[in-house]
Amino acid sequence: MLSSTLAVVGTDMGNVQLPDPARGGLRIEQHTGLTDDFVDFFAHVGEDGTSCAQAARDLAQVTVHDVESDPVFTEPARRAILAAGSRACHSVPLTTASGLCVGMVSAHVDRPLDALTTAQTKTLDVVGGQAGRWLAWHDRTVVLDALEHLHTLGSAGRGSSFRRA
Repeated sequence: MLSSTLAVVGTDMGNVQLPDPARGGLRIEQHTGLTDDFVDFFAHVGEDGTSCAQAARDLAQVTVHDVESDPVFTEPARRAILAAGSRACHSVPLTTASGLCVGMVSAHVDRPLDALTTAQTKTLDVVGGQAGRWLAWHDRTVVLDALEHLHTLGSAGRGSSFRRA
């Protein structure tokens, strides 16, 4: 998803965020081309003050044409983005078929960004929907199957010594 988004937007800086069930908001899961300071600052973002938070809230792509002047950012977030060499960004929500946001991909560009074309935004909608549906499937099947397996192992070992193989 990250490499596809970066290719469509035409940049080599970006990140993937997943929901943080313990704290709410989003946490960085994967990134490329971004500074350590950027990753540290945005390791967790809340529900406002960034383009990714707005995209998650609105369930819609958000383009920031110029980070320097866009009101979506808090001042600390703006400074952190500019210090990383990003002047513009585009955030794509990863959505399920039922319309839940299960992740976010953001591309960062080192210059102010014109509007993406209709073809670019449609491509990112499709890729974001596919990735969102896959993440939802993964949570419903793989994660639950693993938890059920652990429960079965735990139940089978009650009252006896239990050893790993």
